[in-house]
Amino acid sequence: MNMHLTRRDMLRAAGSLAAASMWPAGATADEAAENDDDSFYFFQLADTQFFWGDDPVGKWRSAIAQAKRLRPDFVVVCGDLINRNGDAAKVDLEEDERRTRAYLDGAAQLDASIPLRNVAGNHDVCNVPTPETLAWYEKRFGPTWYAFTHKTAQFVVLESDLIKNPQGAPEAAERQLDWLKKTLATKMPDTVRQRIVFMHHPLCLKSLDEGEGYFLLPKERRAELAELFRRSGVKTVFSGHYHGNAVVRDGELEMVTTNGLAKTLRGDPLGFRIVRVSAEGVEHKFYAHEEVPEELTV
Repeated sequence: MNMHLTRRDMLRAAGSLAAASMWPAGATADEAAENDDDSFYFFQLADTQFFWGDDPVGKWRSAIAQAKRLRPDFVVVCGDLINRNGDAAKVDLEEDERRTRAYLDGAAQLDASIPLRNVAGNHDVCNVPTPETLAWYEKRFGPTWYAFTHKTAQFVVLESDLIKNPQGAPEAAERQLDWLKKTLATKMPDTVRQRIVFMHHPLCLKSLDEGEGYFLLPKERRAELAELFRRSGVKTVFSGHYHGNAVVRDGELEMVTTNGLAKTLRGDPLGFRIVRVSAEGVEHKFYAHEEVPEELTV
């Protein structure tokens, strides 16, 4: 796929090459420098969705300020960066550019040493993505699917609209699935102990065999993905879209859905999730905006 990155995007990408701090739970900056623990933290956000909700600009800037203060190794936003119309025939290009500028302006306040990882959602590429909506997203926010390795973990980012509704861009959907199978079939280096997936749509909210619904991936594709994840050592899947919090365990696979940053549909507090990755596994906790801790902890 064609991809054009803005100068701001390139600065963030360059930041991903910089060394990041290692912060064990409750440690100060000085203690972290002396600690050889391989554990690390990241922030997981979902549905910034400019300009829908309760002051999304202020909530986004607040989350960025917390990241600058607490210094996680990176920040990931699991889709719906903006509130683009879900119907590709009804998008407002001028308004979408205004939403995009507001999101990127806030993102530019993040230190270059703390990479921002974007994940596409249905209000970024539309409910039924097309080659045009995918290209529009990539030009502004980066690739729609990709993988990266950080310290002891490999992270896989998926464009879940291509899984839920592939009919608008079947070739792209097939390329993503082929890429995913090849990526997960590749043996992880000995130093990598965790595989973690980020995508917009939850695999499920109650159980893998629950029924169909707007907020879920189709049951058949859900089962196929879950089996592929199990075979390849994926233990945790983070998502958004639901505008509420949900955690489901199925054997060793944990599926974590995080509430929107500025809009809830379930009565859950607005905020984001802090995640710790260590040799023992993945720990996480959702924090309301007003309850973010003084130190990195879960």
